[in-house]
Amino acid sequence: MAGYSKIYCIGGEGGFLGADGMNPIDFQILVGDADRQWLEVRYFNRDIKPIGRVRVIIPAGPDHPDALIDACLAFFPEYFDSCPTLTQVVETLRNVSRVDFHLDGEPTGWAQLREEAKPLFKYLVIYKAELQKINGVEQSMEG
Repeated sequence: MAGYSKIYCIGGEGGFLGADGMNPIDFQILVGDADRQWLEVRYFNRDIKPIGRVRVIIPAGPDHPDALIDACLAFFPEYFDSCPTLTQVVETLRNVSRVDFHLDGEPTGWAQLREEAKPLFKYLVIYKAELQKINGVEQSMEG
């Protein structure tokens, strides 16, 4: 059985009329679990484009500590434009739709790009939610 277990929302903070929380949501990263974990993207801001045609990444292992930064690099490369290695990685992944860190390892230059991206990554506004099934309206009101 496969399904989604968590979601990351990436976007702005504050925003409209001083709202607390996230506003707007630029994109979401959904985490799916099956025989291997995967992360896929859903865009709300149509101006954001992934590296190449990447829509899915498979981390080196379940809940791998680099999975979220790797997903942000793959799905939101323009945010990391100042990273010198980005151009090389973009060229390597130009025609790729899936990056599989588990079976294929890291693409050429990826480890260096990840290190260059860490100072920028910490400033992204990211919210995380664990997904839990609720049964019926009554339970959703309680919990």
